[in-house]
Amino acid sequence: MSSLASFVDRLKDAFEAAGVQRDQCELDSGHLVVKGDTVRVVPVTALHAQYAACGDESSRNKLIGATMDAFVEGAADVPSVYTDCGARLLPQLWPLHKIVARQVTLPNGFELPHCGIHGEQPPLHSSAVEANGLGVVLVCEYLAEGMPAIETPVLSNDLMRWGVSFVDVLQRALDNLRARTKSGPPAENRWEHHPTGCGQSSWQDRFDAARIALFPKLLTARKRPDGVAEAGGHVVAFATPSCVLASMSKNALGLCFMGDTLYLKVAAGDVQARTNQLLSSVPLRLLKMRDNETSHPLRQADAKGFVWKWFPYAPGGPPLKSPGEFSVPVDQGEVDAILNAAEAGKAVPVFSSKIQGGAAAPSS
Repeated sequence: MSSLASFVDRLKDAFEAAGVQRDQCELDSGHLVVKGDTVRVVPVTALHAQYAACGDESSRNKLIGATMDAFVEGAADVPSVYTDCGARLLPQLWPLHKIVARQVTLPNGFELPHCGIHGEQPPLHSSAVEANGLGVVLVCEYLAEGMPAIETPVLSNDLMRWGVSFVDVLQRALDNLRARTKSGPPAENRWEHHPTGCGQSSWQDRFDAARIALFPKLLTARKRPDGVAEAGGHVVAFATPSCVLASMSKNALGLCFMGDTLYLKVAAGDVQARTNQLLSSVPLRLLKMRDNETSHPLRQADAKGFVWKWFPYAPGGPPLKSPGEFSVPVDQGEVDAILNAAEAGKAVPVFSSKIQGGAAAPSS
């Protein structure tokens, strides 16, 4: 099996044959940064996973060729003309640490335009934004046969060239994502449900998390196929860009399945495989609150002035401090304790967790 290092060497050889000097290529956190008149960031970890899965040399050569088209010839670049973006222009969620890391790779004078998931302006250092750990960037999606989808972030120089503001481009990107959502699965097929009642988003197109975070009504419209009504508020885990887990705060087994999937499968697998797919390890609570902030595409108030907002979830935690809520378990011991208690008909334990944001009183 090809190692990541040997795959990167093969890419560098191909790039060098096309006129890109090897010293222009720098490996950084699973990406190959290619510096030149245009800085291009090659997602080598994702590409290597597909390369390793290729069944023959012909398929591997095809992937190398498609990568050359995308990152040497510039096929995956953000279009020079704004109107040429079309449906490729989309909003995406990035962890704040990824936003910071990408900014470091940019030449002086270049910025990565972004905002918080409620439209907060950078720098995103407020306690509320840092608590959920997510920001919104703009990307241009590039699809080519033989390689995984590429998302190229829109930079400050792109906005300047287009003569359009970040907020205006964000609005167009939201419109594109909304149209893509409507053309996808109907409402009754947007969630796949585990017997515990925990739902998992079913688009699986790398924009599931962006949809749910930015269009919360997609979450509030979720219904269990068995018709069972659940108490509590909406709790979500943005596990990966393509995987959102959703349950209710008073559904102990649904939250148990969420924690088992988020921490023991997605997060643990991400560390083991070094795929950098984990989006957030912080479950969030969705609340409707009054908002007096300036109008923004990500703050759409209803007639009474209320907007949807996301907060880190802790059972019985602020701002609601609602009794009877349960934990999202973070390790095998907590998962087993919840399942054993439920099977024995005993009170389900509620745990304190730094990941969940603090302690909570036991629920019965």
